[in-house]
This record gives sequence, C-alpha cells and structure tokens, in this order.
Amino acid sequence: MANDERIHGGNVLEACIRYGFDPEDVIDFSASLSPLGIPAGVMQALQASLAAIQHYPDPECLFFRQAVASELGVGMENILAGNGAAEIIYLIVRLLLPHCALVPSPSFTEYEYAVYSAGGKIRFFPLHELDYQFVLPVESFCRSIPGTDIVFLCNPNNPTGTLVEREEMLEILRVCKKHDSMLVLDEAFLDFVDDGEGYSLVDMVPKYDNLLILKSMTKTYSLPGLRIGYAVGSKKLIRQMDKLRDPWSVNSLAQVAGTAALQEKEYLYQVKKVVRRERKFLYEEIKKQSQLKPYPPTANFLLVCIGQKGFTAGWLREMLARRGLLIRDCASFTGMGPYYFRVAVRTHPENLRLLQGLKEVLPAYPG
Repeated sequence: MANDERIHGGNVLEACIRYGFDPEDVIDFSASLSPLGIPAGVMQALQASLAAIQHYPDPECLFFRQAVASELGVGMENILAGNGAAEIIYLIVRLLLPHCALVPSPSFTEYEYAVYSAGGKIRFFPLHELDYQFVLPVESFCRSIPGTDIVFLCNPNNPTGTLVEREEMLEILRVCKKHDSMLVLDEAFLDFVDDGEGYSLVDMVPKYDNLLILKSMTKTYSLPGLRIGYAVGSKKLIRQMDKLRDPWSVNSLAQVAGTAALQEKEYLYQVKKVVRRERKFLYEEIKKQSQLKPYPPTANFLLVCIGQKGFTAGWLREMLARRGLLIRDCASFTGMGPYYFRVAVRTHPENLRLLQGLKEVLPAYPG
C-alpha cells in the first residue's frame, strides 16, 4: 500500500521555505511537466479573461469540451471535464464502488488512494525490475483480471516510463470486457511519446462501454496550478459520472486555458521536439555515472536506479535540494524501495545543471 502521507512532485513552495530559495532559483525535476512552460497564447487568453472570475464558471464546460471533441474526433457527449485527471479517478471509483481493483505496482498512487477512499480492496500486480525491467507482462496480467471490478493502467506508466503496445492494450480491454471489469486507461503522458497517437485507445470508446480514458492538460501544457483534465468514455458512462461531479469543479480560468491550449499546435510540436532531444541527452549522460542506472525513457521523465547501494534516493534528494534541484524520490510508490528516483526532462541548460549537481553530490557520499 502507498504511504499514508500523500506525496507528489512539484512542491516548490515547500522547498523554498525549507532551503531559503526564491522560486526562480529552484529547478523542479520532481514534476514531469512541459519544459517550455505555459504557451504564450494560453497566457494571453488568461489575461484577457480575468474579468470572468466575477461570474460562476460554465458548469457544462461547453467550449472546452467542444475543443476536446473536435481535437479527438469524438462527440461532446463522450467528454467529461474535470478538476485535473485526479478528480475523474475519484469520480469513476465513486460511481462503481469497486469491491476489488487491479493496479500495477509501481504506478500512480492516486489509483489506490481513490479505491481505498471508497472502501474497496486492491489486487496489486508487481512489475518486476530484474526479469522485465518493469515492463508489463500482458499475458499474466490478463490472468489477474477475473474477479476485479476495475483495472487501472497508465500508458506510459508513471514512474517507470514503460509502454504497452496498442495490440496488447486491446487484448487487456477485451479480457476486461469478458469479465465485466472497467478499464481505466491513463494517457496523461502519451503526448510526449514518439508516435504516441499510435498507442491511444480513444477510437475504441464507441465500441467498448467498459473503457474510460484519462487525459491531462497539466503535463503537456504546464498548467498544474489551474487543474484541468478530462475523460473520454461512452455517452452513458459520461452521463453517470457527470451526475456525481461537484458543481463548478472546473473554474473559469482553467476552462479558458484548456480551450486555448488545444489550439497551440506549434507549441506542441516544439515540446515534442525538445523532449525527444533532451530525453536522449539526459539518459546518455546519467548512464555515465557509475552509481546510477537510468531506464530507457519513453515520455518526458526518466526513472533512475541507484546501483551502488550505499546511499538512498532520499539522501540524494536532500543533497540536490540544497542546491535548488528537486527530484522525485520514488520510495512512496507502492512496490518501489529506497533506491529509485525520477527526474523530468527539462531544457538543455536546466538538464546541465542537474548533471553538474549529480557530479558534485555523488562523490561526496560519506559511505
């Protein structure tokens, strides 16, 4: 089970208070966001819409849902807007009240928190590092589906970065359908994957009423503070979830930002280009550190194992934080020990600072 204390990346304020930095002096590698920051067009749309906060937000999120539907080629009735993808995770659990959920381990911890909050149990499916390098063994995973009400999968998986091929995901979906289990497929990081569209199951939504796909604007467009995400599902499922949603859960500015972000085609192209280049650079450079073992990355983050078991990721996180560099200690992920950490792919100058920090810190370990 995940740590009782909810731990996520991205707490820059805490680091500033603890270590005495100004926010602009901190480089946050602990949250896997776009390295290019908020698109200029989104900032302009927000500034032009500030006066909208004197009115209640549109409870239907009409313009945002229209923009998403147009982008994906589905109906508006297939889209549910949410206060980030996290709200939608809790909504589907509140709707289904699952007795038992199947969750890979390690994966995003909010899946299990949501299930526990509704009184459900979790069947963890361990992803083994030694035999599979955390890659999901699809055949044995499918054998674990019978007897579960809901299956959570993140593709690519957070924090491992491993990918399930589309045909394999379709097989999982078919097995879920056969056994009356809902598949919740989290595609939050798919925009950063090379040819990511080829892995998505959005086109399967009209054919499978047991499929719910999660999408997040947070990661791709660097909007974590506004909380905007959405789900894609059958019309019936979306209607049922919408009835459970708190009124006005998506504020006016979040709706404006999400709608504007979907128009930023050139920005998205540039983000993918930067991430592809810097992901390779960061991976190759970290590999040169004899104490560290990075796993081949697919999205905008890298999972790294501390091969020389003399120090922990917690120690490394503390030492780097004192230099204004934040990394994600993965010990709070169910199924991960104290020797794994995750770093986001950022701009080249920022990545150079991280690499320099690692070079300074690792030889300093007293053990």
